Amino acid sequence: MRYLAAVSLLALVACDSMDDTPDADTIYFNGNILTLSPHSQKVTAIAFKNGKVQAIGTRIGVMRHQGDITEVVDLDGQTMLPGFFAGNSQFSQLLEQTGSIEQTLAAYASQGITTLVDIGIDRKALETLLTLANANKLTLDIIAIPSASELETLVDSEQIRFGQYRNRLKIAGFSLELDGSTKDLTAWMAYPYQENPDLPAPNWRSSPLMPFSQFHALFQLAVEYEHQLFIHAVGDAAIDAIIQASYDLKINAGQDQRHVVVMSRFMRNNQIQQYAKLGLFGCFDTSNIYLDGEDDVDKLGLSRANGQSPIKQALEEDLPASNICSPGANAFDTTFALWTAVNRVTKEGEIMGSGLRLSALEALTAMSKHAAFQFFEEEAKGELVPGKQADAVILSDNPMAIAPGLLRTIEVVATIKQGKTIYRKPPASTTQKEDPDSHF
Repeated sequence: MRYLAAVSLLALVACDSMDDTPDADTIYFNGNILTLSPHSQKVTAIAFKNGKVQAIGTRIGVMRHQGDITEVVDLDGQTMLPGFFAGNSQFSQLLEQTGSIEQTLAAYASQGITTLVDIGIDRKALETLLTLANANKLTLDIIAIPSASELETLVDSEQIRFGQYRNRLKIAGFSLELDGSTKDLTAWMAYPYQENPDLPAPNWRSSPLMPFSQFHALFQLAVEYEHQLFIHAVGDAAIDAIIQASYDLKINAGQDQRHVVVMSRFMRNNQIQQYAKLGLFGCFDTSNIYLDGEDDVDKLGLSRANGQSPIKQALEEDLPASNICSPGANAFDTTFALWTAVNRVTKEGEIMGSGLRLSALEALTAMSKHAAFQFFEEEAKGELVPGKQADAVILSDNPMAIAPGLLRTIEVVATIKQGKTIYRKPPASTTQKEDPDSHF
């Protein structure tokens, strides 16, 4: 796959990959280190220097980088892996609620998140983020995605730099909503909802939130200015419209534009193949299966409900896909998202789409490595290999070794951003893992 090309030259092997600099800032050992790289095998120690991964391998090999001031940390059997992304957050809304940038950032860091996406923001929220970045207040990387309604005013602004981080803030493309949700019957479907008294009309399929001509014009502007477009689409009719507009604009995978279909929830199998041809990227949210699965059966029928969020099928088509698009003005519950992707269980305990369940490795990759690819950051993030950013999360248990049903109980022990610990779990006596339902 394309996102593997950047690491293929590293030729990592199981034993001790390192650079020539002897003294690390920090060394972690005696743990399960999941690099998410296909080129590294069993890794039990890792060294960080100057905000990047310096070396990986065995304890004996990595300890060669220990200097007089190197901090050495015993993981004591815990698991380290690349930091998570939160791809559909309303960070600015949460910031407005809390009134504290420190508290808001800490909420995300406590979930192992090292990069978050503030999507659909207006000019005022963007200016707030720019002010915070200029004051060096951001401890996490924030990808700001303004509403497409701001496109024409922002693209010519001398104050805005697109696609580059400045003091941990990057502005990357624009967003729009093409439809709503099945919950309120506003997801735009190609085939009617199941008949029930709550439908606004017989054979109800809903409709787009904007005329196709308006959507097409905004999409064309984004393409002309070479910006990513992040399009919220839950229903398959909305996805059909995106595919049609993509063909109209002569977009193809070879151009590597990576326009993102946020949610892609009820996409059909043939639409996955179209994503691959057009280079569209699906950003999914399997938490909906737990939260709304039974309601989906009532509204759409068992077949469509079972087939939702088909990340597994996308991966089988060699199509990168992320599972980071849980919406809402709350910090993304990462271990809950991991649990839902692997188990696909409703609140009532019913398995929904058993053949679409991910392995723990696939689910972790969809929350970090594929997410990095989604934002053109695969050369810097998504894997713990020498030369990439030292963005990591330490978990209480190894998701690859624990029973699938227990993934929900895993706790975030620490979060590391460019080699610096920005969150550490308080003593057990003062904390209790929050009910995931409270995040929605």
